Amino acid sequence: MLSPVEQIKSKLSIVDVVGSYIKLEKAGVNLRARCPFHNEKSPSFFVSPGRETFHCFGCGKGGDVFTFVEEIEHVEFREALSLLADKAKVELTGNSGTSSTTSRMRSIMADAVLYYESILERSPKVMEYLKGRGLTRETIKDFRLGFALVEWSGLTEYLRKKGYKDVELTQVGLAIKGDRGPYDRFRGRIMFPFFDYSGRPIGFSGRVLPGVGDERMGKYINSPETPLFHKSKVFYGLDKAKQAIREEDRTILVEGQLDLLMAHQVGTRNAVAVSGTAFTVEHVSIIRRLSENLLIVLDSDEAGFHASEKSLRIALSGGMYVTVVGLPKGSDPADLIKEDLVKWKDLLARAKSYVDYAIEFIQANYVSGKEARDAVATYLYPHVKDMYNEIEKDRAIQSISTLLNVSSDAARKDFDKWQLGSQLHSGPEKAEITVSNPTLLLVARRLLGIAEILSNSGKIVEAQSIKNKVREHLAVDSIDANDAAFEAEMYYSGDGKLDLEVKELVKRLEQESLRRLFTIAMDGLRKAEIDGDLKKVEEYLKKCQELSKQLI
Repeated sequence: MLSPVEQIKSKLSIVDVVGSYIKLEKAGVNLRARCPFHNEKSPSFFVSPGRETFHCFGCGKGGDVFTFVEEIEHVEFREALSLLADKAKVELTGNSGTSSTTSRMRSIMADAVLYYESILERSPKVMEYLKGRGLTRETIKDFRLGFALVEWSGLTEYLRKKGYKDVELTQVGLAIKGDRGPYDRFRGRIMFPFFDYSGRPIGFSGRVLPGVGDERMGKYINSPETPLFHKSKVFYGLDKAKQAIREEDRTILVEGQLDLLMAHQVGTRNAVAVSGTAFTVEHVSIIRRLSENLLIVLDSDEAGFHASEKSLRIALSGGMYVTVVGLPKGSDPADLIKEDLVKWKDLLARAKSYVDYAIEFIQANYVSGKEARDAVATYLYPHVKDMYNEIEKDRAIQSISTLLNVSSDAARKDFDKWQLGSQLHSGPEKAEITVSNPTLLLVARRLLGIAEILSNSGKIVEAQSIKNKVREHLAVDSIDANDAAFEAEMYYSGDGKLDLEVKELVKRLEQESLRRLFTIAMDGLRKAEIDGDLKKVEEYLKKCQELSKQLI
């Protein structure tokens, strides 16, 4: 009888699963892409349909379809198993699904969404307000908007009656622990649920309803950091936008939930929002899996311009191609779409490079020569520094020379002088010693899982031998033995092939351990070169040469 893992793999192709997250292109018999797990400019991430595996030659991550889902969804094996079983329509029996804790948290969030939706349905004044902002009933329903009553424990009492414990409600950020017990975090607010990539609720943003909610706590309140909700990684609307982003080959970044909802409502379905949190490197890594092109919609005042400049530099550093559009002064996307849809679509069609937009902005807002030069140093030089395309960098310098009414040589010298000053100010970067190796941990986990299976079947000596072999190469205290055993049971059906599997895994363990030591030695070599320590350079160079001979 096939194991659950084998059943799922027989029905799901790794190409289809990986391709639902990132754009793949043919590379002979394999497929390749830019790695979704680290920033890179050239594709080093490969998927092998024949082996049903993936591997990145840049960061070293690799494995099968389960490993990929674990990494990209940031979940443990149990939940990856459950996700893929749903896709493959494979029924899992017994305790084969997600861990009980994660399952409970997801269940609580799903019930909270239903609760808030039901309240909104019985709140005509709130519906009237949303329609007044331009939203249709279809959009409200599609994005599952809700409402939190002005009550201290409406949701808390509702969830208690469904059997959830107080500690669970605070764990997912729906309740706050008070002296007299937990009370609702969201009160008198329109509720915008956040969903993960797969469309499961993970958190909320609550906007105060004018004249009803308490705005002293802020116009918007977001869920806190929880095991499900990570602010630095979450987008509002990505679950709805992902397919359109692939098709359009561009992501449009707006600021708020209403902006996002109105954009989707009028057909701009490749829009996402960060909603109340800073744009991060993690955000870039997520959307770059779908498209390398990003359009940032920004306010035309200086505050909005400055905020977008930070987002743009982060996107550029992540290897994205970025364009921008500026809104008319005093408007936001939601209002512009409601008042003048043609103008909104025209703006998107006339997106400009950041250099061109910034030069126009500086020309319009800085009159004196000194102010313009300062603005160039503030807004343009950091951007030019981040460019890796020398042709584009040269074009930017020429545009800056025209703006400042100086020669290209003078502009280039001024930029070089600024760049030298910024490097001296920041000081030399310290080389970080990277010791993590995800493949090594994966192999160790598989071996420890097999050891647990053997131990439970009375083969104590064999089990201990495997554990000792793993401990020769890394500390295993962080690996949960029960989870490792569960994963091994899902992979291996106990049909007598475990001996061969152990031999292959031990071989991989030794090779990955050597790779880890080689990485550490190379990092040490780079640091020694930066420090100018010739003795250590010689030591690390010798170590690298010795290790390279042992690697296959």
